[in-house]
Amino acid sequence: MKTLKIIIFLLLFWTSSYGQDGSDIRYFKIIGVDSFLIGQDIHFDFFNRSFRGQAIDTITITIDNRPARFIEVRKDNGYNNWFSQQSLQSIDKFDGQTIKISKFKLDSITTTSFQVTMYVEYYDHNNNMIVDKARQIEYWFDKKDIIEVLVKSKQ
Repeated sequence: MKTLKIIIFLLLFWTSSYGQDGSDIRYFKIIGVDSFLIGQDIHFDFFNRSFRGQAIDTITITIDNRPARFIEVRKDNGYNNWFSQQSLQSIDKFDGQTIKISKFKLDSITTTSFQVTMYVEYYDHNNNMIVDKARQIEYWFDKKDIIEVLVKSKQ
């Protein structure tokens, strides 16, 4: 009987631990973003809340005086979502190359905008990163276009 109780306990413990999710992202509404986030790596959720792969938005960002449309890449199944798997990817090609914005660093905040440094990477037609083209670009986004700010949790 004691062995049966131990087996049941272990099964219950395993079942409850198996269902736990993983995430290293904290979500902040625009009104909750303050100077405490300055200097941190962030992602933006534009226009509509993108959750569980739904309501993926596009935004136009100008790079080298050329506007390009980007789509939110949200690898989020509702249980597991990791900061490093979020990004923006260009729909439009630049000289046959895809652009990926892997993250932003929040530089400053005004009443109407976020000033950031974008981490920009270029990929060839085989989806290989062109390392010598990777760079950082200063940019700003209007707060009215952003629904949430995603920040990597400190774990």
